[in-house]
Amino acid sequence: MEKDSPFENVQKKCYPNKNGKKGRIAVQAIQRKRFAMVSEYTYCPQTDFFIERLDRDKGPDMPSFHIHHKFEIYYEIAGTCRYFVEGAAYIVNAGSVVMIGENQIHKTASLGDSPSSRIVVNFSREYLEKVAAAFPEVDFFSFLTDERNHLLSAITVKQQNHIQSILQQMLDLEGETSPEDQALRAMLLATLLLELKALCVQQQCQGGEKGRVSNHIVEQIQAYIAQHYAEKLTLTGIASQFYISPYYLSRLFKKSTNLSLIEYINGVRIKAAQNLIEKSGESISSVAGQTGFMTTAHFRRVFKDATGLSPQQYRQQYKRINK
Repeated sequence: MEKDSPFENVQKKCYPNKNGKKGRIAVQAIQRKRFAMVSEYTYCPQTDFFIERLDRDKGPDMPSFHIHHKFEIYYEIAGTCRYFVEGAAYIVNAGSVVMIGENQIHKTASLGDSPSSRIVVNFSREYLEKVAAAFPEVDFFSFLTDERNHLLSAITVKQQNHIQSILQQMLDLEGETSPEDQALRAMLLATLLLELKALCVQQQCQGGEKGRVSNHIVEQIQAYIAQHYAEKLTLTGIASQFYISPYYLSRLFKKSTNLSLIEYINGVRIKAAQNLIEKSGESISSVAGQTGFMTTAHFRRVFKDATGLSPQQYRQQYKRINK
């Protein structure tokens, strides 16, 4: 029998009035609670490995973009979603894999009302280094961070079945802590990564990934934000720079990236803030000012929403990991 997700009690709560306003609010509250619980596993520096399967009647959107110090592998079992990674959005269909490197901004959004299922694996660099130590001649890292490999979509049914079989075996080991089970989990991860690495090579030989959503105007706006994120940026101001209406810009940006304009700007600013916190001794208020946030309080809130940690906690964790 398939094991329940560690969040089964949250997933299976139902509301008889879910189509009414109170029901929708209740469901949204449960989704936020569940996202917070997943974040606890994903962001926690003591948790080196996490896997979860989620089956849903309709895909809940991720409440906001997030960033974490872990690699992520996302496998779409059924359904379709739009997945934003760094500066690009991808259409992810059943049987596709999304790979996300450390500290890369990402967010999912459902497409349509059809039922969907997915499996997500998170693992730290430290965990992967232990796995890779058994195979010193194999590079387990570089393909995970290559932007050409964010989406693996050219996967045969046989390959999909193999990937899902490996993931299911990893799910079956959830909660098992014996040395033998831990060794099996590590070997399964190594097997999965070798399979995905081979698929990356196969996809590049076939001309690269096909699911990227691109727009020339949006790419220009992203370049503009990268240059001016430390300044005061507004929807109206950016729209005027590109001679388009704020309404059109807002809709175009959301459609192309799966993020609102302000979400994207905040993501760029948070990544810049992470770099300052890691590489300098600047105060938190100084970091906030240098990265375009009008107040330190707002910066703290956005930073914690994105990373799961306050700026101070993030600095402490970074120092602890990089002693």
